[in-house]
Amino acid sequence: MFIKEIKTRNKKTGKEYIKHALVESVRTEKGPRQRTVMQLGHLKLPKENWPLLVAELESRISGHDSLNIPKTKVPVKVTRAVDSAMDKFTICNARRIENRKNIDSEYVTVNLNNLSTSKHRSFGSEFVAHSIWNELKMPQKLKALEFSAKERSLAEGIVAGRLIEPASELATWEWLKNNSAIGELTEESLDNTALSSVYKIGDKLLKYKKEIETHLVEREKKLHPGRDLLYLFDLTNFYFEGQALGNTLAKHGKSKEKRNDCALVSLGLIVDSSGFPIASEVFPGNIGEPKTLDEILNKMGYFGDYLPGMAPVLVMDRGIATKDNVKLLKKKQLPYILITRGPRNAAYLETFENHSSDPEFKSIIRNKKEIRVKKVYNSDTDTVEILCVSEGKKEKESAIRRRWTERASEDLVSLQNSIIKGSIRQTDKIWKKIGRLEERYAGLNKYFSIDITDDDLRPGYASELKFNEKPVFDIEEHDTNPLHGTYVIETVLKEKSAEDIWSLYMTLTRVEEAFRCMKSELGTRPLFHQIARRTEGHLFISVLAYHLLINIEYKMSKADDTRRWSTIRGILKTHQRSTVIIPDKEQRIHHTRISGQPEHCHSEIYRILKIKPGRDLKKYIVAKRL
Repeated sequence: MFIKEIKTRNKKTGKEYIKHALVESVRTEKGPRQRTVMQLGHLKLPKENWPLLVAELESRISGHDSLNIPKTKVPVKVTRAVDSAMDKFTICNARRIENRKNIDSEYVTVNLNNLSTSKHRSFGSEFVAHSIWNELKMPQKLKALEFSAKERSLAEGIVAGRLIEPASELATWEWLKNNSAIGELTEESLDNTALSSVYKIGDKLLKYKKEIETHLVEREKKLHPGRDLLYLFDLTNFYFEGQALGNTLAKHGKSKEKRNDCALVSLGLIVDSSGFPIASEVFPGNIGEPKTLDEILNKMGYFGDYLPGMAPVLVMDRGIATKDNVKLLKKKQLPYILITRGPRNAAYLETFENHSSDPEFKSIIRNKKEIRVKKVYNSDTDTVEILCVSEGKKEKESAIRRRWTERASEDLVSLQNSIIKGSIRQTDKIWKKIGRLEERYAGLNKYFSIDITDDDLRPGYASELKFNEKPVFDIEEHDTNPLHGTYVIETVLKEKSAEDIWSLYMTLTRVEEAFRCMKSELGTRPLFHQIARRTEGHLFISVLAYHLLINIEYKMSKADDTRRWSTIRGILKTHQRSTVIIPDKEQRIHHTRISGQPEHCHSEIYRILKIKPGRDLKKYIVAKRL
């Protein structure tokens, strides 16, 4: 093998271009000829290093170590040139076709001692994502939306990347190039994808967001019929890495992850009772939860675009269930189940006091905890209210209060010790410290009495600080309060039993689970985008990835397999696709691209999902060793 320099000239400008190729001399019926093994682009490596470069490339292609050349004697610039060439390693299609005709039906004698493998890429999770993507008929939908074959392939690649190796668009682009076999499953190869194309495809997906979401809802209804007509709405937020000054969606607000130091963006999501997304909408990070309901209902056309002529039940938590929103739901004649804001349980104090002896309270056991429920008709609002007493809620409230008082007491003791040591003595600075504690612990003055003793010898200085818990915050007294661990669910579904309504409200955990998946398993946070539309595109890609995730987990659950996607993904990582390098008796170098034989753990998942991976062999002779 040797390096050939090829000169070309632009006919219009007259500018000369130089490129290089690795070639070999072969004997043919027409005499000696030169065959291109690989294109090298324009080499900047000095000519005196070309023999080393050829030797290194030949050894890499054949899967062997360098030909009698100690690694210490190979210059770094040669190694870098070899790495760059191998990253862009493409073999002429003519060579592939020519040699495949001969090799498909030919047995060769190989040297087993020199077998090796290269270009290992993850395949198992990609094959699952690809199969679900096709089940959802996304290629057909994107084609109808005038996505080119390359764009359809890239769209599948970035959504699969968010599902399998969640990260930023830059990291996904690197994953597509260096770690994944998804480009071997898509319509077109993703080997030469530019970084800018990854961002542009996100923009184009966002452009057709409503059409794509409508298609997915309709397709999932056909694939998984019989699901309850119950829609759950909630809002969460994601924090930005950096200030995101140019992003109009990035606003400071109350972070769900306690990252109030960061700018935020909010995502409103509606899912059904099985967790399948119905619609999503992106809002600025400082939007209040109550303000989002009307906007998202308007954008969804009151669900008419999704389920014409049908009114699903809308389930919401107390963060969104304001009086105005309840009026809005009644005005739109949408059935709902929610916990209203305010101390609604106080109106039923006497009923809660006697719940243990009231036969109308029905018992429900969930996660080994008892919940007692009673159905009451409210004539003032013409609704049904479900009175609930929960052991789990009691334990949670007590734990929160104990943790609150313990932490507040620890910080007050720390301030006490600082005054005793003399680290801080000025009265105004002490009050500033107390003010900061009040910001951290809302209601500190309500539950603690704090007194500062002035120093008689030094005006403006303090000698000590004393604090005591006020009786109103006594834990034992709180635990015996009849309203402790109680709440009231309001609904217009008058015909359903108390147990059924409570069970329907508890499905709200589905939307919370969707947010958990998006934040952890799909790695949506933190955000890095400085442009609002790119932020929306990033979140929409995560929603699309969640469509794949919930389809996978739903199919698994139907087979009584409760494994999460994170577990499935970890198992499938070991099913890979590799290139096997085989030198034969005549010193020809055969490359065979093949998927690994699935192990039992892989086959079990494929069986449940009703998919079957093929081996998809790609065979060709690369070159002949010198």
